[in-house]
Formats: sequence, C-alpha cells, structure tokens
Amino acid sequence: METTGTTNRIMEIQDQRIELQGATLLHLNEIRKWTNFLSILGFIAFGLLILVGIIMLFAFSVASSYAFSPYAAVMGPWMGIIYIIFSAIYFFPIYYLFRFSTLTKQSLLQINLGGGNSNALMAQAIDYLKRHFRFVGIFTIVVLSMYILIIIGVVIMLAMR
Repeated sequence: METTGTTNRIMEIQDQRIELQGATLLHLNEIRKWTNFLSILGFIAFGLLILVGIIMLFAFSVASSYAFSPYAAVMGPWMGIIYIIFSAIYFFPIYYLFRFSTLTKQSLLQINLGGGNSNALMAQAIDYLKRHFRFVGIFTIVVLSMYILIIIGVVIMLAMR
C-alpha cells in the first residue's frame, strides 16, 4: 500500500529528466541488437509452435484411423490445442521485446539526426521493455504456483495410497 510520501516522490520522479550520452547510448544500441535477434528467434519459435499444434490436431486423428493407438485420437488433438494456446501466450513477450528493439532503433536514429522526437520514442521503447518483463515475471509466478500445486497434489495422492 502506497503512502502519500511515496506517491509524492513518484510524482517528482515523473518531472525529472535524464540525459543519455556516449557509452550509455552505445550500450542501448547493443541491447537493441540482441533484443531484435532474440525476438526474431522468438517469432520463428512461435511459428513452429503453431505449425506443430496444427499438425498434431490433424495428424493424430488420421493416425488413429490406422489404429496405431486408441489414445491417439483423443490425446493428439488436445496436445495440438495446448501447443496453440502456449504459442499464443508466448507471442506477447516476444512482441513486446520486438517493439522495444524497433522503437529504440528509431530513437537512436533520431538522436543521430538531431530530431526532437527521440525522448518520446525512447519512453515508448522502455515501456515495451517494462511490459515484457512484467509479462515474464507474472508468467513465472503462475508457472511456479502451478508446480507447487502439482507437487502438493502428488504428495496428497501418494499419502492417500
């Protein structure tokens, strides 16, 4: 819970300015290159997850007609749906990382050209980086919570045996 003192300090921070010079701008440019690389790899992985999900949706239903396994007809489509859901979840942090990279590049180009729009672009870029890490952090908490619930469930099931 925030106190009014903390709120006032946050408001004071919003009115402050920071100048990025020399080495800091070079570091931002290198970060931008790596985030661009990682986001492109992420988009490729996203596409592959969608493709695998679609293949699993249809391939296992065809395979079940050849009687490889009675469970293939049921489990294949469900696994395909799970892959597609996970790929949809995976898309957002990758998109945020990509937007950070492109907006940082535009801001750094504006700085080189002497344009006045670089501060607004950098603020947007940092906002997307914040969104990326907030999403990853919340997702990590959810996954860890699921692990804890699974472990508790397994322990309860073993105790009931």
